[in-house]
Amino acid sequence: MTSSSKEEEVAAISFQHNNAWSIAFHPFLSHSQPDTSSSEYIEGILLASISLAELYGGNDSEAYRAFVHEASATASSEATTKHVSTAKSNNKNVMAKAARVALADYTMRVLSNLLSNDTNTHVNSNEHNITLLTMEQAKHHNQNLDSSSKSRRMQARKRNLLSSMKKKEEVPYVLERTDCYVADNNNDNAEGAVLHFFLHVGSRNNSNNYSNTVQVSSNATAVEQCLSNALQDVLSKLITKLSSRECFSHIASVVLQRQLRAMLQPPRNTAARNVNSNSNSSSSSDDTREYLNAVAFIADGSLLPRKSGRSVQPMQSPPAVPFSAPQESEQLTKVVEVHVGTFWRQFLKEGDQNLNSTPSAAVSSTVTLRGMIIPQGVTLIVGGGYHGKSTILQALSYGVYDKVPGDGRELCVTHSDAVSIRAEDGRYVNNVNVSAFINSIPSGKTINGASISSKSDTTKFSTMDASGSTSQAANVIEALECQASALLVDEDVSAANFMARDGRMRAMIMDEPITPLLYRVNGLYLSKEHNTSTVVVVGGVGEWLDVADAVVLMKNYVAYDGLKKARSVSYQFSYGHVQYAGRGVVHRLPWEVKEEKMLREENDDGDDMDVDEKKVTTLSPLRRRPLTDCTLSKFKDAAVHMPEGSSSRLWLYSDTESENDMVDYDEDDGIIDMSKCSQLVGNASEQLYGCGICILWLMQESQRCKDDDVFDLLDRLEDVLEYGGGMNAIFASLVSATNESSVTGTTKEMLSMLLSSHTTLDLYDTVGFCYHPRRHEVAMALTRMRGMKFEILPEKPKAVDIETSEEEAKRLEEEAKKKALADLWANRRKRGINR
Repeated sequence: MTSSSKEEEVAAISFQHNNAWSIAFHPFLSHSQPDTSSSEYIEGILLASISLAELYGGNDSEAYRAFVHEASATASSEATTKHVSTAKSNNKNVMAKAARVALADYTMRVLSNLLSNDTNTHVNSNEHNITLLTMEQAKHHNQNLDSSSKSRRMQARKRNLLSSMKKKEEVPYVLERTDCYVADNNNDNAEGAVLHFFLHVGSRNNSNNYSNTVQVSSNATAVEQCLSNALQDVLSKLITKLSSRECFSHIASVVLQRQLRAMLQPPRNTAARNVNSNSNSSSSSDDTREYLNAVAFIADGSLLPRKSGRSVQPMQSPPAVPFSAPQESEQLTKVVEVHVGTFWRQFLKEGDQNLNSTPSAAVSSTVTLRGMIIPQGVTLIVGGGYHGKSTILQALSYGVYDKVPGDGRELCVTHSDAVSIRAEDGRYVNNVNVSAFINSIPSGKTINGASISSKSDTTKFSTMDASGSTSQAANVIEALECQASALLVDEDVSAANFMARDGRMRAMIMDEPITPLLYRVNGLYLSKEHNTSTVVVVGGVGEWLDVADAVVLMKNYVAYDGLKKARSVSYQFSYGHVQYAGRGVVHRLPWEVKEEKMLREENDDGDDMDVDEKKVTTLSPLRRRPLTDCTLSKFKDAAVHMPEGSSSRLWLYSDTESENDMVDYDEDDGIIDMSKCSQLVGNASEQLYGCGICILWLMQESQRCKDDDVFDLLDRLEDVLEYGGGMNAIFASLVSATNESSVTGTTKEMLSMLLSSHTTLDLYDTVGFCYHPRRHEVAMALTRMRGMKFEILPEKPKAVDIETSEEEAKRLEEEAKKKALADLWANRRKRGINR
């Protein structure tokens, strides 16, 4: 046992508990204590660790191997054998990653229940009782203490705090988190995979008044004995729970969801494509997985509706109608076999939600599911009001996350890169190419006080207060910037003029600058650069039937295949009609733009004049990155703050800046409003706080990698989150301002490293812990950060493959033939004129 300080404060200590657990305790003085001069009154963070080999009976046990990553095939193997073994290894690594995340999630759910029981949270220590709380419970505990002195009613709430925690509705999503994780021990005395979790240590005195501190002797031996006594019962019950069938069923359900989601289509970003692959492994092309070419899958029997609009719990059935795939639909209805491995397969009960029985279920490694897919392309969800359209879309939005067993939506999975799109009036936008949807907007120029009809360029669109249509256009382009695989759009929360315009409005407004999403969705999917699908809930504009590749018709909460009827209706109403300025009989505009146009501006006399600069010819997002002035000056040393009472807003600013330093800043700089980002989970505060931490890391990383755009930086972020220790590694790297920190080493070293950062302490004081956010939510937070400006980067040289070269050669040959023919006719006309 060693001491981290020779001062009067209680030292950080570490010790072994029951020869299985490694315990580290790091005290710190509470910010809220009225008198922090006394060394007897402390609070602290406890880190407990146990090897999975110790937990599950050794390195050779089948349970332990289910959590361990496997190396890829050796280089000496035959080529074909290597490809097969690499694919199997990568597949097992994906399952092992899912199992680790699920184990950490289950651990915290068990600890939350154990520590919410008043009889299990404390042991006597002189006049005070040591109280153990999860980081989430400690957050609510501190918030209650801060406001309890205001009234006697709050005092009563304080006395019943722990019992009320049991009634709090649990978040049904399984996400990586900072307060519990499984990591590989990379030390020389490595024990393989190790489970770590953090607890808050506080006290409760004998008069039932709660305190943030523990009154104990500063003697390390006495502190160790008090903590050991407090942990004895909790850790004993936890080990029993972690070896139970309930735990393995919880993990098996998450593994099944991850495997099913991975079957939909390949991942878009580099980090996800290489997840859990060894650096020496072969490329992703070695994976022999067969994909469904789908955006989502909903299994039969899923319970999609929630108990109420404020609840995440499933509605009881009846009245809820279990989902059933359309009968006799070759396009929508699929039966799939999902590989989960023989170990996890035994914990998926026959008769559970939609698990079809098979004769060899006892020895099988696969699960057979029947359900409905949302195919790639343009899919419409149509039907009458209150027939379940938005319920399905909401389930698809949250299908990017794994759920706990019993949620009802466990087997409703969506590709991990699907993004919800809606109008967002008032949002901040900076340097976004919205020319695909907005070709020009009034610039507001005046001459002698009179306004003129000048138009501004929309390839670098910026505004402090976006309208419904411009905000939704920016949301689409920014989703493409992060390589979204699908756009999830609900007509009810979209800007009407952005979604579609009928023939009468086209005749009424001839110079409308908006190209509706309706005209772009087909080109967006057919684009080789994006290949992005769109799922749209429609109930009021029939022109969407002209562009559909698949139609889900909802009637009385039952899904039907409506494509045949939709095409019949489209043919009946659209045949022979010229749509959108004569560019086709249907609304299918190509995404790529080939021609170049000169920018035209107006001089002071109101006359047009040519400008040497050529207009950007791409409709796709331009490469951009955070402006250096913002990362090195305006938001230097920024910290994450969450306004009191808000779970959807962040504020990034430096705690050390004086008023003189902020003279040139707008009062809104650093504010991030994510209230319209519907894929944030739960009350959103834990995941949103994680987005803020990732933004701090991205701003640092952008200075180390000056040629990287937003997409490249997000790839680097995911590399750290997947391979470098997760969110705790991000916290650690913010301490040293490098991206090389990781959460390996002894438990005491890990705890001391994390607690050396004010960023970590702010996390504990604000939300307790945070979730690992998706790259898309991080990008949303970054681009909505008021005052953050982006600079445009030159386009990267595109790699040209053989197929592209052949196509380009054919195109050039065709153009040469056309030019030769045009020249021939021109010469003939010229000779005719001369005669």
